[in-house]
Amino acid sequence: MSIFPYQIEGAEFLSGPGFGKLLADEMGLGKTIQAIRGLDRVLAKKALIVCPSVARINWLREYEMWSVAKIPTEIMFQLTDRPHLNGHLICSFNYAVENCDMLKQLGFEVLIVDEAHLLKSHEADRSKKILGAAGIIRSTTIKRCWLLSGTPAPNDASELWIMLYTFGVTDLKFDAFINKFCIVRPTTYGLKVVSTKPDQISELRKLLSKIMLRRLKKDVMKELPPISYHHMNVEPGLVDLEILPSFTQYFMPTNKRAELNAELKRQNDLLVSVESNMKAGLDDKIQALSAISDSISTLRRYIGLQKCEPAIEIIKSELESKAYEKIVIFAIHRDVIETMRVGLRDFGAVVIYGGTDPEKRQKNIDKFQNDPKTRVFIGNIHAAGTAITLTKAHNITIIEPDWVPGNNAQAIMRVHRIGQTEPVFVRFIVLDGTLDAKIGYILKRKTEQLTQIFD
Repeated sequence: MSIFPYQIEGAEFLSGPGFGKLLADEMGLGKTIQAIRGLDRVLAKKALIVCPSVARINWLREYEMWSVAKIPTEIMFQLTDRPHLNGHLICSFNYAVENCDMLKQLGFEVLIVDEAHLLKSHEADRSKKILGAAGIIRSTTIKRCWLLSGTPAPNDASELWIMLYTFGVTDLKFDAFINKFCIVRPTTYGLKVVSTKPDQISELRKLLSKIMLRRLKKDVMKELPPISYHHMNVEPGLVDLEILPSFTQYFMPTNKRAELNAELKRQNDLLVSVESNMKAGLDDKIQALSAISDSISTLRRYIGLQKCEPAIEIIKSELESKAYEKIVIFAIHRDVIETMRVGLRDFGAVVIYGGTDPEKRQKNIDKFQNDPKTRVFIGNIHAAGTAITLTKAHNITIIEPDWVPGNNAQAIMRVHRIGQTEPVFVRFIVLDGTLDAKIGYILKRKTEQLTQIFD
């Protein structure tokens, strides 16, 4: 795989002169890849990567895929974990907060903070422990700090202060900064920021230009394919099977969890057996999977449900930070669709699956296309994969791909069709280190081939 010219430019920006950099590319342009190549360029032997817990596994997989240097890299999963390798370290924000003093002593050369808008509040403990006067950034060995965020200030200019102040771009204290750049209202609890002052936007841009590189998809469209395919590795989430309709038979009127576990093991053994005997060709592998899809339906449903908790966390964070306005999510099983709907209900999630009343179906499509408050569409790949238009989104997340790749391609074409003005970003969620990940990669590749044919 090769990287795009704008990504090379981003890596050069990060690795260039200067202590603090903010890479603020729009979501989908590959900030992680650029940071990894930036580490290679500065010959970093020890970097600390702080990211949301749900992104830790994906950071490791991306590093293994894109780094040329291949420095030993490990993840801290528990707050009590301690590093064993002398190389790069990936940890969550919570881990960084709880182990701030220890991390400052480990000799990191580069500090990378992914989703850096999570540090927008200068009063938050995690902001102080990472970017504060006694934070990790003050370690004497850290020579560079790179902040990554497609939405550095989701709400107003006050959220930029901690970055600008920490990197020495402004010497104004927080109150003076917001009085200059923000419309504020006094309250009994202090000043409340209402919005950014329009006449100060130009000055803000000048300040940001000293540390920030930001590109939108429209800026690099000539380099981007009309559809780009990605996968995100996640750890399995918790699943409360007892409340799910499709698993009721195993819990009522008596608890038969042992029987369920035995059935899941039997189906998993079948999948392992088939996968281990697959022929090398992509089409042969897909045919083998399709042949057993009905025989392992309980396992497939369970795997889909394991992805819901991490997927909800990822998508909620993206929606809250305004990384995009709308998103389309595809899955197979109703339990998975309903779990996603409940988890994203605060964003006006609407659904379509088999059996949805035709009138309700069209109403949900219209709401997604026309109502700004309806930011999430969740569809069954079969029921919502043909004859509808969902062009108000250009981001797609597939929780459960169909094992017939043509059905995935048809579903993606609901977004990538006449009326779409943006490159479309498609992301497959896969369970790290499992057969689900292997199958996800196979289906992603074949789906990509098919959509290229359709284009």
